[in-house]
Amino acid sequence: MALVGNMIHDALHGDPSIVNYDMFVAVVSMLSLFYLIPATIKDDLAFHPLIMIALDLLNTLFFLCGALAMAGYLGVHSCGNPVSFMLSK
Repeated sequence: MALVGNMIHDALHGDPSIVNYDMFVAVVSMLSLFYLIPATIKDDLAFHPLIMIALDLLNTLFFLCGALAMAGYLGVHSCGNPVSFMLSK
């Protein structure tokens, strides 16, 4: 969250929507932790067990989509390809 926030702060001509989506995902996941952490510690706060599972699955899906979109936007190549590693430097 801090890296994306710093990237947004240092931008001169606006941000791509992917960067804004990554910040949205970070904020939503932190807000969902306000429910998930206490509900994990005390069972009375968990209204239904499927709510916790659904929130966790949504967080996972949002983070996966954000990571894949950012990697595609940055043009990340295979880590095992030495040519793409040398070209990125």
